[in-house]
Parts: sequence; structure tokens; C-alpha cells
Amino acid sequence: MMAPTVDHPFLKEGVAEARAYQLDAVRSALGAFTLLVLPTGLGKTPIAWMTAAERLRISEGWVLMVAPSNPLVNQHFNDAIEWLNIAEEDILTLTGSISPAKRTSLYGTARVIIATPQIIRNDVASGILSLSQCSLLIVDEAHHATGNHAAAQVGDLYCEAAANGLVLACTASPGSKEKQVEEVCDRLGIERIITRRNDDYLVKPYLQKMDITEIRIPPNEKITQMAEPLQQLLNNYVESLRRQGFLVTQHGVSMGALRQAQARISDAIDNGRSTAYTAARQNADAQRLMNLLYLLKGQSVGSALRHLERSDENAEADSTQGRFLAQPQIRALIGQLRVCEITHEKLAKVCSLVKKVINTGDDSRIIVFASWRDSVSEIESELQKIKGVNVEQFIGQSSRGGQKGMTQKQQISCLQRFREGHSNVLVATSVGEEGLDVPAADRVIFYEPVSSEIRTIQRRGRTARHRQGDVFVLVSEDTRDEGVRHASAAREKRMHYVISKVRRRRRAPRIHPYPDRFIESFIVDTAGEKMPAAEFLLAEEKRLQPELGSKGHTIGGLRTDGGEKPDVPRTKIIGKSPATNSALVRPKHQNSISDYLSSEQLDAPPTPPSTPSPTPPSTPSPTPPSTPSPTPPSTPSPTPQSKPAKWSNPVLNAAIEAAEDNVQSHIEDPGEGQNGEEGKV
Repeated sequence: MMAPTVDHPFLKEGVAEARAYQLDAVRSALGAFTLLVLPTGLGKTPIAWMTAAERLRISEGWVLMVAPSNPLVNQHFNDAIEWLNIAEEDILTLTGSISPAKRTSLYGTARVIIATPQIIRNDVASGILSLSQCSLLIVDEAHHATGNHAAAQVGDLYCEAAANGLVLACTASPGSKEKQVEEVCDRLGIERIITRRNDDYLVKPYLQKMDITEIRIPPNEKITQMAEPLQQLLNNYVESLRRQGFLVTQHGVSMGALRQAQARISDAIDNGRSTAYTAARQNADAQRLMNLLYLLKGQSVGSALRHLERSDENAEADSTQGRFLAQPQIRALIGQLRVCEITHEKLAKVCSLVKKVINTGDDSRIIVFASWRDSVSEIESELQKIKGVNVEQFIGQSSRGGQKGMTQKQQISCLQRFREGHSNVLVATSVGEEGLDVPAADRVIFYEPVSSEIRTIQRRGRTARHRQGDVFVLVSEDTRDEGVRHASAAREKRMHYVISKVRRRRRAPRIHPYPDRFIESFIVDTAGEKMPAAEFLLAEEKRLQPELGSKGHTIGGLRTDGGEKPDVPRTKIIGKSPATNSALVRPKHQNSISDYLSSEQLDAPPTPPSTPSPTPPSTPSPTPPSTPSPTPPSTPSPTPQSKPAKWSNPVLNAAIEAAEDNVQSHIEDPGEGQNGEEGKV
């Protein structure tokens, strides 16, 4: 049976599948400045183009869509041609390759403009573009709209210029901090926040199954031995910084703690403290050592060697880099790495996971995400050895440390070859995380976890978009991977709570008395029978709404069947998972409940409640005169030699465990306790 489709004067026939949650979002978006938070793969783009179609119908103005990268701009341009029932020459895509002089003549001709926010910001600032006639601003990956990012600045400019404008901001992950979500809303003028979660009854029929597995990689003894001199050197720097009062940390050291120490050192230098210059060098070397140790123990031997050799080539231009590389421990490590034939277990595991999928079918697609370009090159080199694997890199445009980036044309061609099946494995950095629409990605592999819940959700969303997929996260034990993984999970769990809190606090827009009028031009075609979109929406809600009290029914976000509403997809863990010490993830100045109990309270047995025995009624009797009796000498009672056994109060123990679990689930960054970019080592 064919899926129902949506008809609209400005949509091409049969292109839009009718889904109730999408039409509901369009109805809401047409009535107020809206932030749309929807899981990846559920169709934020169809909602955007249906909203754009209606604005084009009712207004003489033009529609602007901004996206953070050139590949995304190109993808949205192709989608607009496929979706919108307007002439192709009325759809304009702009990138930095088009000169400002040429852009000036193009602006007056298009009804839909798709560009990076940097282009729009610069052209508005220079006066060659006015946003006053823009009837709709669509901001893709709207979580970028903070600080000095161009998307936020375009939001500021649009809210000032457009008298009768409208904003639709789309993202799968606006962030886990209230301040961040609030700023996105403020910069884009958001009045309404629309969210749909994976367990929403309108969404469930369209979700593809996604299995998430965490694979723990044990440390390699030989690599650990090679890293030992570097670890000792790092410990020396850390101890020196602590003695000088610049590094303040209780449990290990992290990059966040070193950055805080760097700020203290800068203040000391400003105040004329001469010894702070030595501390600055030590702190810089400590950060370099932490990165190098992670490359060695958490990425691969080849990644560490590539990093060191590239740094060695640039040492003449960077005296601080040359000083670091001249240390005997570093020179010795370079020599060892050049003759080392050890393959990191992560690389072997990636090859194994890729082989299993490639052997199942010719149309399989796999994306491997890695944060370091050195690791991307190393992974590509290993995968090229596997029969049937056609692997390509997908990296950013910037050139760093002698490594050239990809041009826009190369990026677009790479993605097109991947979609068409000419390549079946893509090894990508963060540039491939956002908006990459790969319909048949069967498997996504995280070469390392990332602490940002935004990046985690974006990476994971590259699979299970149109069919079942799975995700594997590789975690190197005894490295920052462990802390980063905990931080990401906690932040993702917190994100939905933060969105709800911000939505409740913001002033709600004025409710339209007849909201169905916003979608009266949308007609749903179900097997030849046509009905208004509002009528279809009601029918779908009635069909999919669970019965009250049944499994999955929710009221106000609470399950009526007593079950828990999951915040994040469940993750299966393979390999040893060490027990978490609650003291390590608790905020520094926060105590446990047990800290308030004295040792006597913990050792003393519980006192049972006394039950008064019934007293018979007293009968008054004559009282004889009292005669004092001799008092026998007191005999001390024998003292037991053994210490009384500790008692266990089940109620108190349960309260302690619940309180500490609550701390761990709500702490923003259990991996580090600072800014969450890396875990502790």
C-alpha cells in the first residue's frame, strides 16, 4: 500500500509523505517563531520545505535557508529543487566562491536563497542585501546560533529587519545547558519550542531500529611501557604546577584543569611574577604530553608517529615546539615508534566491524568517525587492505600543520560517490557529523567517544535513517575515553529536561483561535481519497494514540503504566566496565549523606521502639516505715573483648544510594567536573 502524500500548490506532486507529526509541526511553525527539536532521520527538512511552500504561497517575499557547511548548502539546494514547485532558476545557492559583485545581481531574482550564514552576514553588513522582504528564515543546525557564530548574527539581523518575518530553527540537539538553549532562542527570536522524542506515539511508526554497542578496548602492555617515560615526565610537570599553586585538582589531571592553570599563570604574569614564565612552559608541555599520550594509548601508534613527525617538520618555525621535541624522552619515543609494528586494538576492531557488514551485501555503507586527522589517515590506510572495501576520507576545508583540507568541490564529489555506491566506507572528521544525508548507512563507528551530546547525537543520526542500523563506540580503557563517554551520556540525558525547563519559562506566543487555517492549503492524498491535512492529523492521532493506562501512553511527559520514559537509547557494553567511584564524580564541595553520620551512629545497633507493658491498677496499701538497707559493693560488668559487628539499616542505605545516583545523573560533567571536553587520566 502506498504511503499517503501531501499536496500543495508550491510542492511537487507526490514528493512529501504525509506524517502526522510533521504536519503538526508545520501548523505550529507557521504561527510563531519556532525551534524544532526532532531526532535525526525523522524529517526536519520536509517540515522546513512544507513551511517554506506555504510562506511562498501567501507572501510575495522570499525564503532564506542558512546551513553551516558548503556540503549541507549543496544538499539543501538539491532538496529544494526536488520539493518546491517553482522554477529552478528561482532557487539560488551561494557560497564563498561567488564574488560579492556577482551576488549583488543575483539577489533580486530568486525566491529561495540557500547559503552559509557567513555569506548572508557579510552581504547584509556591506549593504548589498536587505532582509526586510524575507518572509521566512530557516536555520539548519540551529544549535550553532550562539556567541559570535554567523548563524546567531544572521538571527540578530533578521529580527531587526523583517517586519512580518518568521523563523524556523531546526536541530536534533540544542544543547544540555540552559544558558546555551536560552541563547539560541534569544538570538533567533524563538517563541515556541516543538519537541518530539523517540517514544512519542506519532513518531514510533517511522523509527528504524538502532542498536548501540560500547566496546571497551583494554590497554596494550607494550604501548603502556613505551608511554611510561612520558607519563613520568607529565607527572613531574603536574607536581611542579601544583606546588606553585597554579594547578588545583584532586583526582588526576585533565585538559580542562590545565587550561584553568593556564589562566592563573597568565594572571600571575600580568602581576609581575617572574617564575610564572617557567610555569607557562611547563603547562604548555603538559598539554602537549597529554595529547601525545592519548594518541599513543587511545588512538594508534601510527597516529602518534604522524603527529610527531609533522611537528618535527614544523619545529624550525615554532621554537616552543622544537624545545618540546628536543627532550630526550620524546626523541627516544620517536625512534621506538619508527620501528614499532604494534597494531592498536582499536584499528583491529574497526577492520573487524567493517568486514562483517561488507560481507553481507554489495549495497552496504559504513561511516567511521574520528576526531583526529592523523587517525583518519591511519584508519583509511588499514581499511584499504580489506577486499571489497572502497574507502574515502571526508575532512574539512582548512589546512592544518601541513595537512591540506578538501575543497568544496572535492567534498561534494566525495559524498556523491558514497551515496551512489562507488565508495562504501567513509572515514570522516566532525565535518561529516551534521546533516549528512546518507540513506543507506548500515553502521556508524565512533573511533572514540565525544563529550559533546550534540556531536554524539549528530554522529549517531547518520544511520537508521531509512532502514535498520547499528552504532559502535570504541572506548580505550585507562584513557580520557572513559570520562568522555560518561560525560556525553549524562549530558544527553539532561538535554530533554533542559529543553522542557526553557520552554516552560519562556513566554508562550499568542494562541491562534483557528490554528488549522495555517495548513488549510495542504491536502492529504490517501490511495486516491483526498482529505484536508487537519482532518488527516486528527485521524492519525486517534489511530496511533495508545489507550489510557496502556504501555507507552503519556500524560504531561509521564508514563501512565508506571514505566520509565527513556531519555537516551540503551547501550550494550562489551568488555570490562570498571565500577564507578561516586566520590570521583561528585562535585568537589558536595558531601555524601554518610558524611553527616558520626562513626558512633554507624556502629551503634538500631534501638528498637519500646512498647510499654500494661500496668495493673494499683491498690493503696499501708506503707511501713522505711529502713535503709546496706548497699552491696558494685561489681563491674565484664567488657566484651570483640568489637560489636556493624549494623546495616536498609532504609538508610537505600536513601544514600538513591541520593548518590541522583548526583551522578544530574551532574553536567561526570567525566571531568570542569568543562567536559576530556575525561581524566
